[in-house]
Amino acid sequence: MHLLRTRAMPLSILMLVLGAVSMTALHVGAHPELSPVDELQHIDYLYKAPAVVHSGETVGQDAMREQACRGLATWPQTAACSTSATYDPADFQEGGNNTAAIYTPLYYSVTKALALPIKAVTGLDSLVTAGRLVGGLWLAGGLVMALLAARRLGAHPYVATAVLLAAASTPAVLLPAATITPDAAALLGGAALLWSILWWQDSPGRRWWLPMVLAAAVVALKALNILIVVVVALYVLLRAVVDQVQRRRDAGAVVTGPRPAQAAGLIGAMSVLALGMAIGYIAYTGVSAVADTSAVAMTERTTVDSFPLRATVEHLGVFVNVFFDAGSWNTMDFVGALSQRLLGLMTVGGVFGAIFVLRDASRTLRLTAISLLVVGTLGAPMIMAFSYLSQGIAVPIPGRYALSLIPAGVAVTAAAIRGRTASWAIAAIGFGCWALSMAFLIDS
Repeated sequence: MHLLRTRAMPLSILMLVLGAVSMTALHVGAHPELSPVDELQHIDYLYKAPAVVHSGETVGQDAMREQACRGLATWPQTAACSTSATYDPADFQEGGNNTAAIYTPLYYSVTKALALPIKAVTGLDSLVTAGRLVGGLWLAGGLVMALLAARRLGAHPYVATAVLLAAASTPAVLLPAATITPDAAALLGGAALLWSILWWQDSPGRRWWLPMVLAAAVVALKALNILIVVVVALYVLLRAVVDQVQRRRDAGAVVTGPRPAQAAGLIGAMSVLALGMAIGYIAYTGVSAVADTSAVAMTERTTVDSFPLRATVEHLGVFVNVFFDAGSWNTMDFVGALSQRLLGLMTVGGVFGAIFVLRDASRTLRLTAISLLVVGTLGAPMIMAFSYLSQGIAVPIPGRYALSLIPAGVAVTAAAIRGRTASWAIAAIGFGCWALSMAFLIDS
């Protein structure tokens, strides 16, 4: 038992890496078809990376061939699989327009750089298959960084590992990891930024640079990852206020947290970098467009004439459950639905428990949970307001927009577990969800 305790972190990291890579590989093998979540456009960007895809650009022959040969359940098969045919973009979704032009080439370039050696070593005949396997590395990195964040919040390694493996088995996490989409990197971005803030607060005078770099990087991966930037910025603000109140109330108290000036400087820097990256790239896509996209079906579907007030109000609180709405495309059948619901209930309970129930919750844990609850309540309406003000569009908010929040939800939940019985129960549920999902994929 003592040996297991001393090796808890190395064993946990090994389990997370093997669990993520194996699950992703099984999903890639079981589901060669394209995902309907814009994977055609993302595949086109993967082939063209590291070049920038501009607004109005059409998908290339390589991407269209992947769809023609793999198939897409939500789109009629209008083109036969062929290695020599020249495809017409008009036969594909959105008239062949690459709607992924709103993203920077960062995710696609990194994925391609890792996929090409995998393709060469394994002899795979498709860059897409190799790129999907890279998703297992993105997922493994996200799980490991989430474990490190959970440990800083006080979670036991094995409890955190069980919950993280269960999270990896949910459709909300597994489908992005096993397909070509910048959502595959959201878990790693969110976990790394959360961990960096918890690491920074121990030495704010020397470690300020990492959260700044990561805040820009997570938004460069996908602008909607700005939600986790808001969470950590709010945490830094709350921590500074609480620490300052304690300093004034207890003149002799030793408060080791960041000083107000350090907190304000970091919040300002992260905000400028993250917002600058998000707004700047939106502006860039507009001025660098190679064709008018106003007639594209997606643009017509989402463009609105007035602010969507009712829809904005209806989206209040949907991200309190960070596993909200996996979407209609569930490759894991009832197993995925079960794990999604269990993880949603677990994390909502963990967040509320850390805030309102646990008397021995650390200041760091409670303030992280409060920050997550605030952004979970206001995050979706913020996205709707930003989308309307920046682009004049309104779309129903899918659960995948909250992917960067999942590491924080899982870390808080794992750290809120108290007692041997609860720890064993949560560990059993977590490992059980992962094992059931693995069995389902093996049998697929």
